[in-house]
Amino acid sequence: MAMEIISLFMNRVMNAGLYEGIKIPNDGPLLSHLCYADDVLFLGRWSVQNAVTLSRLLRWLNLVTGLRVNFQKSKLYGFGVDEEEKLRLANVLKCEVGKLPFSYLGIPIGANMKRSKFWDPVIKKFSAKLSKWKAKFLSLAGRVTLAKSVLGSLPSYFLSLFVAPKCVINKLEKIRRDFVWGFSESIKKMRWVRWEGITKSKRKGGLGVGNIRDFNIAMLTKWWWRYKSNPNQLWAKVISSIHKSSSNLLIPLKKTIPGVWNDIGKMDKILDKAGISLIQNLVEENGVWKWRSSAEAGFSVKQVRWDLESCRVASAVVDPALLWNSWAPGKGNILLWRALLGRIASREGLVRRGVTLPDVNCPRCGLDIESSDHIFIRCLWAKSIWWNVLSWLRISFPSQCDSLEELVKYIKECPGSATWKRLVSTVVIATVWRIWSARNAKVFEDLFIPIMKTVGFIKEDSFIWFCNRAKNMKPTWEKWVLFDVVDLM
Repeated sequence: MAMEIISLFMNRVMNAGLYEGIKIPNDGPLLSHLCYADDVLFLGRWSVQNAVTLSRLLRWLNLVTGLRVNFQKSKLYGFGVDEEEKLRLANVLKCEVGKLPFSYLGIPIGANMKRSKFWDPVIKKFSAKLSKWKAKFLSLAGRVTLAKSVLGSLPSYFLSLFVAPKCVINKLEKIRRDFVWGFSESIKKMRWVRWEGITKSKRKGGLGVGNIRDFNIAMLTKWWWRYKSNPNQLWAKVISSIHKSSSNLLIPLKKTIPGVWNDIGKMDKILDKAGISLIQNLVEENGVWKWRSSAEAGFSVKQVRWDLESCRVASAVVDPALLWNSWAPGKGNILLWRALLGRIASREGLVRRGVTLPDVNCPRCGLDIESSDHIFIRCLWAKSIWWNVLSWLRISFPSQCDSLEELVKYIKECPGSATWKRLVSTVVIATVWRIWSARNAKVFEDLFIPIMKTVGFIKEDSFIWFCNRAKNMKPTWEKWVLFDVVDLM
């Protein structure tokens, strides 16, 4: 309500000729004030009359609403005038003289965002959110989830307006990379998968953490769509007037005028280098502007990121069809992902990474080198578990199967409804999880967990996961132990 009164007062003093705003060239709009929440930015020609009028207007606001402006928190900024002149008008308004750059609505104004020092607040917040102590108490799945959520919140405001310098993106990626792997100055943990494999989308067989550079490009590209979709908004009219040109771009752009919009205008060339034509993808259909490859109406930042990744990544890390079941917890999904890649701390994997071990054979059967596939399928103990689990699921055991990937593909290709396949997938993830847990119990505690006890744990885990994560589907334990799931289909 207070902002509406300020706008009413400003319109009246402008009409009365008591306040002179800023006239944008080329028949652009007249700017006098910008309101957002409880912040107001007044703009106008540098003059004593404007300062006096503004001082009186704020006094009127106090008399009408009872709200008093805190002049100690207010600043006066002057462009093209000396310091003495700034101080003179600041005394009229009873406020301080501000210095560039300053922060308005969380964004630095007057800063050269191509310099990395102005990104320090983002880096510090990013680092604080992904602090080392949090890495100690979260599982890999928890760290991956937090790393993904931080990209979508903390830096998105900056990345939606400014092109981040390469060194800044590298710092942000390093913070995420170290956090995901639980790396710190005192702890030197192994990084089992290349960071590119983790940032890849799940559709490409990665963990979907996301590439910060792609995110930055997609967020800036969205301004092209915003301009075409909202040409009558104030900001769009200002851009049209300042950057009025005869270029063939979808948006107006004068390359001689530096700044944020100039960088946004370069997105077409950046996308061209990546193999994506912005002009061909941003199209108008039925009066609505949209990104051509997006299934949704309008613009999808996610789709642009996917297009960028598709141009850069030739093939999937792991067949995505084998992964990602929301009925199983993240820790189970990620363990299966790593197991299919062969990137787990098996004895063979540790030796390959320079760790000296007295014995590299399987601690259970002792018949072969302990590789990832040996742990999960080749070992007689693991094979016996799979045989019992598949019998419970009424799936015949494959005659030839030498790798976990082959087994998972075989199970996935078994005929059944989508719900049945998802149920079986949940059990598969639980089986991988319990085989790995039992292996670790043997290696680190010399504790042997019998085969049928492990199978019992698998049934319990998958039952609990399903009951807690599958909506409106609650089988009884009695039916679950028989895998009587007809009522769920």
